[in-house]
Amino acid sequence: MRRYHLSKKKIKEIKGKLAMDIWPEGRKIEIMENKHTVVLFDDIPMLFKYHDYYCPTVLFLLQAPPEKFFITVDMGAVKHVLNGADIFAAGIVDADSNIKEGNCVYVRDNKYNKPIAVGIALLNGPEMITEKRGKAVKNIHYYGDEITQS
Repeated sequence: MRRYHLSKKKIKEIKGKLAMDIWPEGRKIEIMENKHTVVLFDDIPMLFKYHDYYCPTVLFLLQAPPEKFFITVDMGAVKHVLNGADIFAAGIVDADSNIKEGNCVYVRDNKYNKPIAVGIALLNGPEMITEKRGKAVKNIHYYGDEITQS
């Protein structure tokens, strides 16, 4: 495992590759590289690299969930999502209508609206609500997985 502080140039590069426009200011920022590349803010895993961009971790989203890029699932889907399952359209009760296929999105439960996972949209937001079959979101990170255990 490699862990190091970031230069201002590297911070600027990461900010330019954010999947969601969220960045906490005034914190100690480090990178930890093992199986995943994880950006730590004050020793807490806040972002992780997925392909060529950086997505927020569930721990980051729990602190301040954005008002966009959300998918809301029914409580019956929560257990499966927290075990790493992809999100099927049948379990979605709400979605940000501005989501486009390929966007990084976060998944929340419909009882408490708490973030539980991060994924990649396989459908546009409105289609996620109207479709009743098939996968809608590829689960790439969920609460309690190896990224949040870093």
